[in-house]
Amino acid sequence: MIVLPLKKILLQNNSLLIYLIIIVLFDVLLQLIPLTNVLGYEFSAFNSIFLTFVSGIFFISLIKKLISKKINKSLVKKYSINAIAAFLIIPLLTSLSHSLFTISCPIIDGLIFYLVITVPSVLIGYSLASLISIVSRKFNIFLFTLIFLIILFIPLLEFYFYPQIYFYNPIFAYYPGTIYDEGIRVSFKLVEYRIFNIIYFGLIAFFSTRSIFTSKNNFKTTILFLSLITSLIFFFVSPLLGFSTTYSRLKSELNDTAVTDHFIIHYPSQLDKNLIQAIAVYHEFYYSELQKFFGFDFPSKINSYLFLNDQQKKNLFGTANADVAKPWMNSTFITYSDVQTTLKHEIAHCYSSGFGTGIFKVAAGLNPYLIEGIAVAADPIYDDNDINYIAEVAFNNGYKSDLKNLFNPLSFFTQTSSLSYIYAGSFTKYLINKFGIDKFKLLYKSGNFENAFSEPFGQVVQNYYSTLIDSNYVSKKDEANYYFGRKSIFYKACPRYVANRIQIAQNYFVENNYSNAIKIFKGVLNISNNISAVIGYSDCLIKLNQIDEAKNVINKYIHQFRNTAYEYSLELKLGDIYSLENNYWKADSLYKILSKQNPNYTYFYLSNLRQDLLISDSLLLPYLKGNNFDKFYILKELNSSKYNYFSIPVLINLADSFNSDYDLFMKNFQFKIEVTDFASAFAMYKLSDYMIMHLDFQRARKIAALATRFDQDKNFNVIANENYYMAEWMYKNHVQILNSLKIY
Repeated sequence: MIVLPLKKILLQNNSLLIYLIIIVLFDVLLQLIPLTNVLGYEFSAFNSIFLTFVSGIFFISLIKKLISKKINKSLVKKYSINAIAAFLIIPLLTSLSHSLFTISCPIIDGLIFYLVITVPSVLIGYSLASLISIVSRKFNIFLFTLIFLIILFIPLLEFYFYPQIYFYNPIFAYYPGTIYDEGIRVSFKLVEYRIFNIIYFGLIAFFSTRSIFTSKNNFKTTILFLSLITSLIFFFVSPLLGFSTTYSRLKSELNDTAVTDHFIIHYPSQLDKNLIQAIAVYHEFYYSELQKFFGFDFPSKINSYLFLNDQQKKNLFGTANADVAKPWMNSTFITYSDVQTTLKHEIAHCYSSGFGTGIFKVAAGLNPYLIEGIAVAADPIYDDNDINYIAEVAFNNGYKSDLKNLFNPLSFFTQTSSLSYIYAGSFTKYLINKFGIDKFKLLYKSGNFENAFSEPFGQVVQNYYSTLIDSNYVSKKDEANYYFGRKSIFYKACPRYVANRIQIAQNYFVENNYSNAIKIFKGVLNISNNISAVIGYSDCLIKLNQIDEAKNVINKYIHQFRNTAYEYSLELKLGDIYSLENNYWKADSLYKILSKQNPNYTYFYLSNLRQDLLISDSLLLPYLKGNNFDKFYILKELNSSKYNYFSIPVLINLADSFNSDYDLFMKNFQFKIEVTDFASAFAMYKLSDYMIMHLDFQRARKIAALATRFDQDKNFNVIANENYYMAEWMYKNHVQILNSLKIY
């Protein structure tokens, strides 16, 4: 490498020192912000944006001095080499230095991100600078900034006009679309994209640099023309290469269509026709509910895109874990298995576009509290709980959200997402019940609280809080911990690295390569007390028949998760481990503790089911050791003489997992069903939903009615009655819906 004396590098003719100081300040600032304060995806992406711009401005200045002969050609080469090295080394050293004193994340993945995402940025900055320099010498900085911003914000056009929420872009390389998917890695697709970038911008840099020293205008025109044409060609062929998703590409994968009165449902051909019919009925039921809630008919059909699984959704849409709506497109995008849980919420987002504002037809100022609040209020069921009940549990057990931050969008994302959604939905529901939907629409459009409600914002918030106070809910600390005792991604240690490593370890586990999986899980636990790593580590040891060691792992880490959402999965796992070593007394005591804690419905029936399996001729051990088929037939045996209501939700889930024949499955219910307690009521609630998904609307209505007989739980009573109303509506309307349904 050509190296100049330090003084010349920094000061002579190029003011490099100023640029380096700016870069240092920028990267020091990144160390103060969550996610960018570690060497990883966010740090690399932000530096790629910043360095593309800074290097472009630097090289424009350098080229300008070269053209005006204030600096000679040989020095330009030397300055350029030293500048490129400094631009790329400073951010890396800043991040690594910060890591020595604070967060100690492994750097290998971070270095790969930096190499693939950030390193090409200086080349891109230089190529744009050289291209601009042959266009104009008078307004080159202005033109560079304009082109930089156009390229940077092209994803907004893709986001607006295409169905995707992921983006490939030369300036920041890649955006995954959501923070819900913590695992972001340097994929082959990203490397492939960056190689295209390097070739394209490298050629621009080469020919633009040559053209600077020639007066031939036709050569310069040719370079400009070819640069533009090549970029346009790439833009249009990118869907074929997998770098973007157009509607035609999406529909080629979701290649079947079902049309109802209010929806166009796009789905993969692998889905069963009967399932699509049930899903169509759900769509129309949700529409009828939202029509009443919002007070108007939606003016056009809503497009509903159903993905076969989370992986397909990630590949085509950009997220595995989140279901999403694009209100301005009248479109929802969900995994088909989420129809009963999130579809209504996403349709509500489309419905709210009827009074939304701006090009995205959402709340004024893109306020997430209002955007999510109205959708949650319109679909006020959260994990089989009434939204107001969950808000009361949170409020009375120390999980409070300061709604005075309602108009500070950042606060929505810096706390646990469940807390933000719950309070936003519950408060929105309170406002609508108190003031009416029309006044809330005014708030949604304007963002001005006092103008919408004619009451002081602070006073309304206090009045809402007063409705949540209930001493009966102070005893529900475990339920509150389960739903809200989680960290936002912004406060997790090395979240991207950890998520990626856990995924790799889980893949090893599926392949029965337990020794490699253990190494990775142990490595993760050295930097983060991650619940998935603890469970995965212990599961590997169980598979290797090292039961005592698995028990030691759980006992070692369980105290770190006290009063968090993850305590209960560890208690259940520890109980299972004690069962595997035939220590049934300790196992039973843990199951009883978990049942008493009752963090949510699932843990309640799982812990009680295990207690019953212990009693029933020690069926628990073969149940825990068996695969899904073994479990299914053990539970069938458990129900052979009388119903074990704790087992029915599990039976339903197992039947779904291997597509059990519906009529054959229903032969398990030959005895009279008696609803006398919560367990039997909840089982019937789940069974009625299962019946609906198999078009058995008549029996679903009867079973849903049985679930309402238990009235000792206010929260469940709301859910059971809502479920019965749905089953009744579907029973009355399904014939008309299915007769008008068109499947292509």
